[in-house]
Amino acid sequence: MNTPQIIHGRAAAPGIAIGPALVFSPVAAVDVPTASPEAEVAHLSTAIAAVDGAIAALEDQLRGAGKDEEAEIFSAHRMLLDDPGLSDRAMALITEGGLSAALAIGAAGEEQAAELLALDDEYLSARAADVRDVVGQVLRRLTGAQGLAERLLVPAVVVAHDLGPSDLVSAPRERLLGFALAAGGLTAHSTILARALGIPAVIGLGEGILGVAEGTPLALDGAAGSLQIDPPAEEIARLRGAQADLDARAQALRAEVGLPSVTRDGRQIALVANAATPAEARAAREWGAAGVGLLRTELLFLERPDLPDEAEQLALYAAVAAELPGTPITVRTLDIGGDKHLPAFPLPHEQNPFLGWRGLRIGLSRPDILLPQLRALLRAGASADIRIMLPMVSTLDELRHARALLEQAMAQLAAEGLAQSASPQLGVMIEVPAAALNAEALAREADFFSIGTNDLTQYTLACDRGNSRIADLYQPLDPAVLRLIAMACEAAHRHGRHVAVCGELGGDPRATALLIGLGVDELSCGPGSLPLVRAAIRAADSGSCADLAQRALACASAAEVRALL
Repeated sequence: MNTPQIIHGRAAAPGIAIGPALVFSPVAAVDVPTASPEAEVAHLSTAIAAVDGAIAALEDQLRGAGKDEEAEIFSAHRMLLDDPGLSDRAMALITEGGLSAALAIGAAGEEQAAELLALDDEYLSARAADVRDVVGQVLRRLTGAQGLAERLLVPAVVVAHDLGPSDLVSAPRERLLGFALAAGGLTAHSTILARALGIPAVIGLGEGILGVAEGTPLALDGAAGSLQIDPPAEEIARLRGAQADLDARAQALRAEVGLPSVTRDGRQIALVANAATPAEARAAREWGAAGVGLLRTELLFLERPDLPDEAEQLALYAAVAAELPGTPITVRTLDIGGDKHLPAFPLPHEQNPFLGWRGLRIGLSRPDILLPQLRALLRAGASADIRIMLPMVSTLDELRHARALLEQAMAQLAAEGLAQSASPQLGVMIEVPAAALNAEALAREADFFSIGTNDLTQYTLACDRGNSRIADLYQPLDPAVLRLIAMACEAAHRHGRHVAVCGELGGDPRATALLIGLGVDELSCGPGSLPLVRAAIRAADSGSCADLAQRALACASAAEVRALL
């Protein structure tokens, strides 16, 4: 029996895919002899218009099939294509830099993608793949290069650095068995589409995977996050059996969408969703979410020359609330930092941007940015249950300063005769160790806590979660992180406060019982994770969860905690 090579990445979309490898590389911006700048501008304009028309047709096709969530992805792609930051920059590179149309759009796209990849937020960083997807379509129009659909002539497991949504939707579904990515993100649109379309996927496998020989037999397990290269026949048989079990489990989970998220002994755990758009809120509703536990607001501010005004912000919050009527919508105020670059709000270079001017620190020192957002949230709260959540809180003084600004916004709206929330809730994110250590004082004055496990892990372990060299140190299940979560829960409950988890750990069903045992009242995760977490809640027992939590807190390492789970 041959021994297969097994590579582990991140589970992105469940399912088993068994087939030959197809290694796919996106089209490159090749250097070609240029015509006059005027001719190159015309070539680029024609290509952009053609791609816009193709995306519009795809969007209409998806809406006609009742797939509004998927259609929204391509609506956003059309906005990217129309973004002056992309097209105007490319045109300038032609007229001022003498580049060809292909080189210019390629360079402009990479500039935008690099800015997005530098952001300290996985959801926003994942938008880089969308930029590259749109640019790749324009490049194919300019160069005549083949896309994935033209390459995928037989059923195969696609191996790539990353994939764009257009690659997935255009590829023949019966030939796209699954995909294995060197990079990718759990919140990337390609990953979201893979889950929606039932395409097994594993991401974050590393650049070495791109060296696999074309046609090599592969076995991909999207639930386990593993890829086997040249697996033996008995392993293939085992995986096919596992796929049959997965299919049966998926049917059972769909049937449980309307069931309450309550443990076997009757403890209610609020199950809500992370979202950034009305489309994601709609998907959350379809999976039975009881509201939104984290509404990211940064997308509204990115890639535009001006800051969104109060009316634009109000429209977003109202649209999200309309998708989940009668449920709480928790909105995080603008969370940007020294490593994030907004055209409308240039930020200074900092030696340590993760420890610098970011999150609430910016909002408090720039009330001209925070006040309009607070006003919009208060106005949205006149007809919906809008809750306000402050990011990057370290001290009680910051919470008090923010509450003073909230009261100022309330006074302004009252003076203007505008309807607003009668009793807005103001909560804090526990994502800095100091906030967990100061939880007793914060709990006296905050209305709720939401634990951001991604940043809490990063700051507790002094481990940049975007640095691949120390990726093994980034362990959300490290006992030090768990002790801070327990500390925050205990302090909050002493003062009758509600505690949520909105980080990645909240969407991991393997950690659900542990989080319940630590005292968490609410779990917020991506729409696709809702059915799995609901099942984990309903399988749990409060007493057993509490015992598990105590055993985990006594562990010496994350490895020991994982063994417990």
